Amino acid sequence: LSWPRQDPSMIASIVSRCGERILLARSPRHPPKMHTVLAGFVEAGERFEAAVARETWEETGLRIDEGSVSYIGSQPWPFPQSSMIAFTATADDSQPLNIDTNEILSARWFDKSEVLAATQVEGAVMQHDVAKAVLEANPDLPLLVPPKRVIARTLIDNFLGQS
Repeated sequence: LSWPRQDPSMIASIVSRCGERILLARSPRHPPKMHTVLAGFVEAGERFEAAVARETWEETGLRIDEGSVSYIGSQPWPFPQSSMIAFTATADDSQPLNIDTNEILSARWFDKSEVLAATQVEGAVMQHDVAKAVLEANPDLPLLVPPKRVIARTLIDNFLGQS
């Protein structure tokens, strides 16, 4: 008897203590202005909550608030053969960011109005050609966010109170 291999991953929205701002990052593989929540693999023997804290620290230099990690949901993730386990956590948004440019291009705090405007954009904005067309039509849009039906967007909608 054998079981298929699973490589668990975590994905997390990091929200300011006041609940009005969310930390979003831009990956080198994403289109311009596409920002999303942080994600990474869980190491062997590591607790999911510890992985959220570690990945946040490694990618952004930000320390999350101890005990603030809460489970939100999960989604199958075929990259490579994984389950993406989603969390939210809080952090002091006055901490300086120290971006690991080997992992992400940039990260910054966005307020609810900026994120809400981005959620109004329809379509497959993770695709470069679709994102380009959206940004040409809306050059003042501060960011793009993942589309509905992916766990990253669920986390973003949860931050906005739209879940």
